[in-house]
Amino acid sequence: MWKRGLMLAGIFFILLSGEITHAEIEDGSTRPAEEKEHNWQVQDTYIEKVDGGDHKFTYWKNFMRHTRTCQIIHHIKVVVYYCDVHDETKTESTLIKTEHSGRHK
Repeated sequence: MWKRGLMLAGIFFILLSGEITHAEIEDGSTRPAEEKEHNWQVQDTYIEKVDGGDHKFTYWKNFMRHTRTCQIIHHIKVVVYYCDVHDETKTESTLIKTEHSGRHK
């Protein structure tokens, strides 16, 4: 029984001892205390080829069934942004295309 009381006291202590994380602005909206507007600027842009594994496919040639392995390559465009106000970076990744080594659908 005392373990349950100790656990509840610990939970209340953690919940009530938090820091102030939001400040009220004059217009009535709330915003985190030290948040300033980000100044994101494009720092770098590049295209990366990522191995997507392989898979087997079958096809017919001269009334015979054949099996081949197809390599998959994903072409991904990566844009790196930098914020000089907060000294932070963020990235956005976009899939441009998926390329198969074999001629199949």
